Amino acid sequence: MTSSEDFNRQISLNNNHTQIQKFKSFVLKDKSVEITFGNGSIIKFEDCWLRDNCRCGECYNAETFQRSKHIVDIPDSNIKSFCLDDSKLRVTWDDKHESLYYPDFLYQFDYTRWINSRRLKPKLWAGESVKDMVAEVPMDEFLNTEGGAKKVFQSLLDYGIALITGAEPTLEGTEPVCKALGGIQNTFFGGMWEFSTTAFHADTAYTNLHLDLHHDSTYFTESTGLQILHCLEHVDGTGGETILVDGFYGATRLKEDHPEDFEFLTKFNVEEEFVEKEHNYRHSAPVIRIDTDTQDLVQIRYNVFDRTAMAFEDGEKCRAYYRSLRNLGRYFQDPRNQWQFKLKPGTVLAMDNFRVLHGRTAFTGKRTLGGTYVSRSDWLDRARTLGLIN
Repeated sequence: MTSSEDFNRQISLNNNHTQIQKFKSFVLKDKSVEITFGNGSIIKFEDCWLRDNCRCGECYNAETFQRSKHIVDIPDSNIKSFCLDDSKLRVTWDDKHESLYYPDFLYQFDYTRWINSRRLKPKLWAGESVKDMVAEVPMDEFLNTEGGAKKVFQSLLDYGIALITGAEPTLEGTEPVCKALGGIQNTFFGGMWEFSTTAFHADTAYTNLHLDLHHDSTYFTESTGLQILHCLEHVDGTGGETILVDGFYGATRLKEDHPEDFEFLTKFNVEEEFVEKEHNYRHSAPVIRIDTDTQDLVQIRYNVFDRTAMAFEDGEKCRAYYRSLRNLGRYFQDPRNQWQFKLKPGTVLAMDNFRVLHGRTAFTGKRTLGGTYVSRSDWLDRARTLGLIN
């Protein structure tokens, strides 16, 4: 494969298309270049950016998709000359280096377009209406077809939930689904884990009590990404319905109704902790994390049961802490915002732990669940390779 073919291969991976743009003209302004594209768009590039993003074989490895030069070794050189036609731009630098740029590559770096192309666009939901929108995909279709995998991951991106049916109700039968969702994330709970009312860990999940809505692993430096649950059996008893709620919907409502509380929860670090005989996990972070460029919601980290006792700088912050957590929690606790259903053997539930809160009703009888976690990096990696995220 030639270097030009390598380069266009990289464009294709970045844009999901090749050669739809053309160059029209350019204007050199001091140490920047203003390029007009065939559709009339104008984008300004600094010379330092152009040199850093040279894609020649000396500066960039098209096989590994990595830069070849350390940033401190990139010369602080000046543009000596340009050669432009509609399909390529050749820059000669004053140190005699030559760089070649194609229009599709440069076009994607309009800042607004670049930011928007990377934004996830979750679809907010409240209550049981989401059950008609969440993907429910047979296991064979999910594991063996790209279309089935896309349905599952698109549902996770849109609603934070997906259901995979037809799995054998054992840990061994659940494991292939977990691996296909991005891979098993090992924690102190193990890799694939199973829990019932036997108290293997100091956690309410290992009881038959009502388990209120929460996010898992808020005491980790990075919370687990997906939570996978599969009811392996429930015999001689009742109850144990799963309860789900959209954390992004609750946070959006809080921003509308109590903007000062929303802002407080995006800035104030709430400390969470897990303690048992051989473990003590602890982490402090805001309950609501937003993208500072787009203001989009990134993560809700809400578990009022794992909060540590905290000291406060002053009374005002203390009162804001309690007021904001309560106001956010009211949206989660409102039954009109919850989806409640019975998780039955054979159906694997995957949910985005950065978004969806989960809980369960109290139960009687013997009820065993299996599952695992998948890191956020790994499940988003899978979604990108399917072409669902830029």
